[in-house]
Amino acid sequence: MRSPVCEMFGTRTAIFGFTPFREVVVALGNAGGYGVLGASRRTPEVLDADLRWISENGGGHPFGVDIVYPATSAGDDLGAMRSTLPAEHVEFVNRLMDRFEIPKGSDPDRGDLYAAHRLTMANARAQTEVALAHDPSFVVSALGVPPPDIMDAIHAKGAFVGALVGSPKHALRQVEAGVDVIVAQGNEAGGHVGRISTMVLVPQVVDAVGDVPVLAAGGIGDGRQVAAAEALGAAGVWLGSILLTTVESQSAPVVKRKLLQATSDDTLVTKSFSGKSARVLRTPWFDAWESREAPSLLKAPLQGLLVSEAMTSMVENEHDLVTSPVGQIIGMVDKEESVGVVMDRLLAQYAAARTRVG
Repeated sequence: MRSPVCEMFGTRTAIFGFTPFREVVVALGNAGGYGVLGASRRTPEVLDADLRWISENGGGHPFGVDIVYPATSAGDDLGAMRSTLPAEHVEFVNRLMDRFEIPKGSDPDRGDLYAAHRLTMANARAQTEVALAHDPSFVVSALGVPPPDIMDAIHAKGAFVGALVGSPKHALRQVEAGVDVIVAQGNEAGGHVGRISTMVLVPQVVDAVGDVPVLAAGGIGDGRQVAAAEALGAAGVWLGSILLTTVESQSAPVVKRKLLQATSDDTLVTKSFSGKSARVLRTPWFDAWESREAPSLLKAPLQGLLVSEAMTSMVENEHDLVTSPVGQIIGMVDKEESVGVVMDRLLAQYAAARTRVG
């Protein structure tokens, strides 16, 4: 799949992949795609080390960084905010941890296993400064409009700015702010999502933003879906969930095993994960937050602060309730494969789909 974004970014295909793992970023570049590293689980120091590793091991392939620029937040001082958490919410989480036998004692500020409590602008600014020191060609806003000074700093480095959106209205707002590429992410996607499905969202965004390239995201994991995105007017696609189970993925073994067993019905959209609507792998933990006994959900990053110890403990202790942000496409993934094999299959399926409808 080739389009103007291939010339923009110097790639062989218009297949972009978001991943929290540096190894997958490099593998995508080697396979002809474009890897974007998610920064949310990283402190600035860890992000610096990982981007240096990508530069040293990536064979000169371009890469991007994905950063959360929260449009709204309860503040930046996590310690101060933690002290304001309502007692009834803290008690509810403690009861859930006891009910589900989730071990206590994990560091709630650790962040490398769960990071929704770090959705602050201060953290985003620190990550951006580190990212730009490593010359990525693409900096993508995972959430919210980047502040004007950040937008200017990215462009001054010669990089493009991208933004994930869930509605035409949000797409227009990002373009007006100066964003170069729009990622139209449908409700089927993993992580933070809007309410519109990919098939409906992509053509609306394409029509709304004119000449600005649009990448289709949400439910993309097969070459037939890549061809469908192209037919809808997208200049490329943005993958995520199908990369979580690859050989190069550093997902915890228990997480990878659950993802390979999951069906498309095993995901749900909930605000209990981070305080914002996010699609995740469904567990009884999230069902409990939908019950009558559950307190009202808190705004981000307060909800993330509230559940950070529990979420971190689930991964750290390989608990049965461990979860992961993941899209509905996971129902089409049933075996662990290398990134190269996944890319080869996508391109073969895409070519066959083009022939079939041509």
